[in-house]
Amino acid sequence: MFTSFRSPYRRVSLILMALAAASAAGAVLVGVDDNPPGLALAVLAGTMLVTAFVHHWRSTKRFFALFAIAFGLGAIMVGILIAIDISLTGGHVAEPIAPAVDMGGNALALILAFLVAPSILVGLAGALVMLLVARWR
Repeated sequence: MFTSFRSPYRRVSLILMALAAASAAGAVLVGVDDNPPGLALAVLAGTMLVTAFVHHWRSTKRFFALFAIAFGLGAIMVGILIAIDISLTGGHVAEPIAPAVDMGGNALALILAFLVAPSILVGLAGALVMLLVARWR
């Protein structure tokens, strides 16, 4: 994973991370609350961050593994979010800890939207590109 910070890949990784930080800052400045440009910048920041760590991979299997792991993690997180929602709306959570549970659910939703979903996209796109590159050779 941290091979992307070794000599031949370091520059590209650092540029991608700087662009991800700039995109995240732009998303914060524009605002992500029901604002499509802000949401697009936030998803772009997550995509560039994931790409900074995996751009040196040259194997279809690695990208497909990233896709499968992110997809499975996304499914688990959606299940947890549904359970949190049912617990909060059904009154199954004690009143003193309900705000903490709600904040945890919000954090999971943000991780799901801005890190897991871009990981699925990068994994699928990388697997397809590597598959096409292998066919052209």
